[in-house]
Amino acid sequence: MNKKILFLLLFSFALTYGQNDYLNYESLSKKLKEFESKSKFCTVKSIGKSSGGKDLWLVTLSESAKPKPALLITAGIDGKHQAGSQMAVQLIDQLLKSENLSKLLSEKTLYFVPSVNPDAMDAFFGKLKMEKSGNATKTDDDRDGQIGEDPYEDMNNDGLITQIRIEDVSGTYIESPDDARLLVKANPTKNQIGKYLVLSEGFDNDKDGNFNEDFSEGVNIDRNFTFDHPVFEKGSGVYVASEPETRALLDFLYLNKNIYAVFTFGMHNNLSEAPKYDSKMASSRIIKSWLEKDVKTAELVTSLYTDKAKIKDAPKSPMTKGNFAQTAYYHAGRFSFSTPGWWIPKEEVKKDSTQTKVDKPKKDASEFNQELAYLKWATKENLTNVFVNWTAVKHPDFPNQKAEVGGFMPFALNNPPAKYLEESTTKHKLFLEEFLAAMPKIETTTPVVEKVQNDLYRVTVKVVNKGLLPTYTEIGDKIRFVSRMKTELVVAKNQSIVSGRKHYLRNAMQAGESEEYSWLISGSGKVTIQTGCATTGVKELIVELK
Repeated sequence: MNKKILFLLLFSFALTYGQNDYLNYESLSKKLKEFESKSKFCTVKSIGKSSGGKDLWLVTLSESAKPKPALLITAGIDGKHQAGSQMAVQLIDQLLKSENLSKLLSEKTLYFVPSVNPDAMDAFFGKLKMEKSGNATKTDDDRDGQIGEDPYEDMNNDGLITQIRIEDVSGTYIESPDDARLLVKANPTKNQIGKYLVLSEGFDNDKDGNFNEDFSEGVNIDRNFTFDHPVFEKGSGVYVASEPETRALLDFLYLNKNIYAVFTFGMHNNLSEAPKYDSKMASSRIIKSWLEKDVKTAELVTSLYTDKAKIKDAPKSPMTKGNFAQTAYYHAGRFSFSTPGWWIPKEEVKKDSTQTKVDKPKKDASEFNQELAYLKWATKENLTNVFVNWTAVKHPDFPNQKAEVGGFMPFALNNPPAKYLEESTTKHKLFLEEFLAAMPKIETTTPVVEKVQNDLYRVTVKVVNKGLLPTYTEIGDKIRFVSRMKTELVVAKNQSIVSGRKHYLRNAMQAGESEEYSWLISGSGKVTIQTGCATTGVKELIVELK
């Protein structure tokens, strides 16, 4: 075979390893419609349009149209994390094939939004491949009144936008002692002297001293939500909830009060390690800590995740400003958990104090360790197409200095080939089943009816939460978008309540907690006691007075 043709074939494979087995927007839409056509439990509809005009698909798994306590699973919010969308689709597929599906859906509903930011798929599958988080909105990233005047350039013509390193006396980076392909911050305390400047691949088109600072990267939907919105920061949008994707997801969450909890496949992790309680932040005017009872619930959920489902050794991925997972808890009052879904196996991770990723130095070594572990894992798995080796190029902005292009291929670190996601998806399905089984379950004692005198009856009933989880969040009692626990007595026209309230409202009922209610009723016949809320379902009792 002609060497040139062979090179092109190998190069084409290198570019598309993540494309051949990942779903693009069209194939994802087709796959979801196939689910709907093959299962009576599955419906698919659009809850809105993206900035680029693509439908935001909602997949509902339910036994009936009647509202029931529900979970919402979202993915693909940050465009850099396309693996989440693939796992969400795999999860739907596994659930629909499960023999327990009918039992799971008899009392619960599952909502999926597998791609909240479908515009971002264009970058993942583009001819010029670059790591991009945002949607199709045109943005003035450097806020100079112009759009897109300093984009990326493919300097080595490989179809990828990676990084460029420049040998410079003012450089602060050196080659990692563990793997020369990686660059780390020089540590003066170890007598290390910086050698390289590190930039994104491209030129300084507008000669302002910055490189590729105005590509018009779009708005990162996971930085555009209402809680702790990062005002004026790149990718956060011109104002909070400026994007149609953001508003569509928030509308769906707020309007469907039966949603008990939200799970997000994304860039953050508060599942393998529960949020911490901070009394000062929890009692401040703007609450920025999970409340104490919710933290205890989160600890239980973490045990389901790590012990029951055996999903362990996840890297620490702190929450960032303006993301959906935090907004769902702090502003919508739902339990909200996020996980990357997949990470390098523990045996590949090496403890090291060396600093981290070349363009974003960190306070700890976690991200660098993951990069080093990824390279070792990729070598072990014979994935030769995750890193572009450093190759010399001529850079017009550095005419007399050595310049080299290289680094991780776009999306490689967070998006392994889809076959590596399947085992993790199976474990997350088990976790989801464990969580559904642990959800609140309202039970009542048999009502006690005492005849006080002719046509005057005392009715007493005890309401108990027999689930492992509370009826809703503690923070939900501070937020209007959460339906409170209610116990109501419904009487006939010939009956009246002599003592006791027609309905009782109370705060969240914790696991195992109970409360007793009593009424004095005038008039014989049947009365109805209804108890529960949107996130637990309503239990109805018919009581005969005689």
